Amino acid sequence: MTVAADRAALIAALTARRDLADWSVRVVTARVAWRTLGDDDRAGTLVRTTLSAELHRDSAAGRGSAQLTLTGAGDARAAVVQAIARADAAVGPAWASPAPAAPARVEVADPAIDPDHPEPTLTALGAALAAAVVAPATVVRAELEVAVDDVELFTRRGQRARWRETAVAVTATVTAGARAGTITSRARRTAELALAGDVAAALAGDPAAPPLPPGRYPVVLTAPALLHGDLGLLGAFAAQADPRLERQGLVRYHPGQPIAPGAILTLDSDGTLPFGWASAPLGPHGDAVRRFPLITRGVAVGLGLDPREAALRGQLPNGGVRGLVVPPGADDDAALLAPGALVIDRLTWLELDRTTGWFRAGFDTGRWQEPSGPGAAERPVGAGTLRGDAIALVGRARTSRAVTATPSYRGPALWHLGAVTVD
Repeated sequence: MTVAADRAALIAALTARRDLADWSVRVVTARVAWRTLGDDDRAGTLVRTTLSAELHRDSAAGRGSAQLTLTGAGDARAAVVQAIARADAAVGPAWASPAPAAPARVEVADPAIDPDHPEPTLTALGAALAAAVVAPATVVRAELEVAVDDVELFTRRGQRARWRETAVAVTATVTAGARAGTITSRARRTAELALAGDVAAALAGDPAAPPLPPGRYPVVLTAPALLHGDLGLLGAFAAQADPRLERQGLVRYHPGQPIAPGAILTLDSDGTLPFGWASAPLGPHGDAVRRFPLITRGVAVGLGLDPREAALRGQLPNGGVRGLVVPPGADDDAALLAPGALVIDRLTWLELDRTTGWFRAGFDTGRWQEPSGPGAAERPVGAGTLRGDAIALVGRARTSRAVTATPSYRGPALWHLGAVTVD
């Protein structure tokens, strides 16, 4: 059967079940061009389709929900029956589906990528990587990918939505003499990949530089260090805004409460950032995607609400926590990079307990602004470990007026965390 036939069969099977309170069907057809560089130099193109659904059934005991994914050889009616059985075994509090939402107007597809032939963009991506790796640096291995996703959404409430998303990604291991590093970069558009900066950061520093003696130092993180792995330390604030964790009392603060003593942070979630990695016109079940505040001047004010959590709280859904936005700070770079500060451009690893906010993070090189005095200067320092309370440190941080943007973040380029334990 074709994808269209499978989709029609699944919708027909769901529509035939009058006992269902609600359902949604999502179809994602992805065309992917990929290439590996190195000892195993290969390239190819593939097309894959994912057909999934979520259904809800109400009973006297509450509402049960279940998800299903239909494979090419699957029987739609049988898959729906099995999903209903799972829903009946997982009944929770009763809630009513919200009214259909208007899709957000947001750009998530690069018009420069040919949806039927992404291979030229893959070639351009390889050229961009080659240009970013300047001698004596070399690429040991790399994986490149360009994807075009066509998304279709159908709901029992009559919603019909279609949109296109694009994604480009590079993972590469680079070396230069005794230095080696790995970069991982992804974006909606090739132009938004900062490959030259990623390579420079991965190979920066002096491998022979001595580390600082263990102690507490004023630490300044650049935005790439703060956001290590996507949201980095800001992931703790995304977890605090999880309504399920909040309802179970597994978070440190609740809406209306200060996030930490002396906190000044203002943080918004925005699922409508142009070409944002988590941006989308609608949520996975036809729910609204909006910009909303999480924290205002150090006080928690909002949670990320899907349709279920919004209904249980008597509020409107907002699409959950997506792209993060922080307003510019009040300090210039010189004020933040004062003598005595340890500046870190890149973390090599991060361990973050997202619910408590406590973290450990490693760096392989840093820049220490020596205290003023005869011969004071910036000097490289070797590897070390940071540890502390991300919620308190980031919540009280001084930030730069200069801003930067990534696929998941819009905000200050520098974050002065104050005194942090360095091992």
